[in-house]
Amino acid sequence: MRAFLIAGLALAVSGCGNISNIRAYNTPYAEPAAGDTARLRVITNGMARGVPGRDCIDWRVPGSGVMAVSESGFAGQNNGRSLGMPESNRRVEAQALARTELKVPANKPFAMNFQSEGHVSAGYSYSCKQSFRFTPKAGEDYELILLESSQCLVALQRLDPTGKPENVPVEKAKLCNAMDMF
Repeated sequence: MRAFLIAGLALAVSGCGNISNIRAYNTPYAEPAAGDTARLRVITNGMARGVPGRDCIDWRVPGSGVMAVSESGFAGQNNGRSLGMPESNRRVEAQALARTELKVPANKPFAMNFQSEGHVSAGYSYSCKQSFRFTPKAGEDYELILLESSQCLVALQRLDPTGKPENVPVEKAKLCNAMDMF
């Protein structure tokens, strides 16, 4: 039923040229085939999507797609993967977490989008939508925690070989093309 609904929605917006936005929910992120890379561990209770080589969100970029998602029915092929990264000292306590380790292109900007449907508590509905960017360095390990729990948490850390974390700032990312929001 969900696939049928998605197909119908795709047809409805195809005249607007917005198919790439819908495809971005069902296309898995593709790791770089060549060049310098860094490793990124993503831990989330929502959906994390990546855009390689960009400092803005553009789902038409080759390799763009879903990196980790906590709900079934989306492109979750990357969930649960391990590249042998060192464990951090940081423990995340939450339900329905997706966790995966992926290679990302190094020394180039990397834009990401985090979305979470949220929950209803005390009559309030919570959700989270954040777009941000950072530039991973070659050979480094990073851990990214994306959580929604009545507020959005985006926390990126570089891990040394022992797992000791060092905070890494992220910057807000915008849409590359203004028409992508329609």
